[in-house]
Amino acid sequence: MNGDSWVIDASVLAQLYIVDEDEQFTDLAKTIVRRHTDGRLELVAPQFILYEVPSAIHRAVRRRRLALHDARLAIGHFFNLQLHTLGTEDSLSDLIQFAYDRATQLNCHVYDALYLVVAEVLDIPFITADRKLYRQVRNELDYVVWIADFESYEHHQ
Repeated sequence: MNGDSWVIDASVLAQLYIVDEDEQFTDLAKTIVRRHTDGRLELVAPQFILYEVPSAIHRAVRRRRLALHDARLAIGHFFNLQLHTLGTEDSLSDLIQFAYDRATQLNCHVYDALYLVVAEVLDIPFITADRKLYRQVRNELDYVVWIADFESYEHHQ
């Protein structure tokens, strides 16, 4: 990991592909991804993100919030980001067990806890646009950053 590495939540990346009047952080998500694609920021996630983002895109198509053609392009773009993911065949069971324990402790979903434990294991910040998750853990975990606070957090590091 380089010095500017962040764990990124699928909720942040979904901002790029599923836009409606409620999505207020699209420009910030684009800035984060642009920094990743030009090499200034390394984005990391649990392997689960490889399924979670396409699933969110598919859900948007089913809800008629995204055209099928646009969805296929979005999935291609997502995979072209080449995020660094954790959770190989050798490490996945340990990662999931750790996430299960964290989810139990924090009263959140195991898939949300996967992001948290990746940030803990790598000792890097975690950025999310999932309001419910952020509210659940913000008082207990100082490495969790709300998307709106990304730039101010980054400048203070």
